[in-house]
Amino acid sequence: MSRNTVEIAGQLKGLLIRGSPLIEEYTTQTCPGCADVCCRQKHGLFRERDAVYLTALGINVPPHDETRPPEGPCEFLGNEGCARPRWLRPFRCTWYFCDPLLRAMNDGPRKKARALSALLQEMIGLYDELKG
Repeated sequence: MSRNTVEIAGQLKGLLIRGSPLIEEYTTQTCPGCADVCCRQKHGLFRERDAVYLTALGINVPPHDETRPPEGPCEFLGNEGCARPRWLRPFRCTWYFCDPLLRAMNDGPRKKARALSALLQEMIGLYDELKG
């Protein structure tokens, strides 16, 4: 593992930890009442870059329950949301924003939405660097 990949993964983890409370300000008001939950098993699977990220942090890719239906709820979705900390989730679990979530961002304070958007852009840039 190159030092650069380790540095990138460390920076990404830091941003995910820092950004999680900002994201959760929106998800806590939007997600509990959702009738069509987007946290599906197929979306909770780790991609190749997720594996690069976790490996760079010295973490093995967590196994998933292969018997669960892909369209069913994610195995890590509980009554309080995801059981995994954001930095240990597949990246798509962080950057996916459904329409109600986007509306909540648009309807809320602009400064908060801009701060989150900038943080997400920085995360995406680091995630893109992990592909080599």
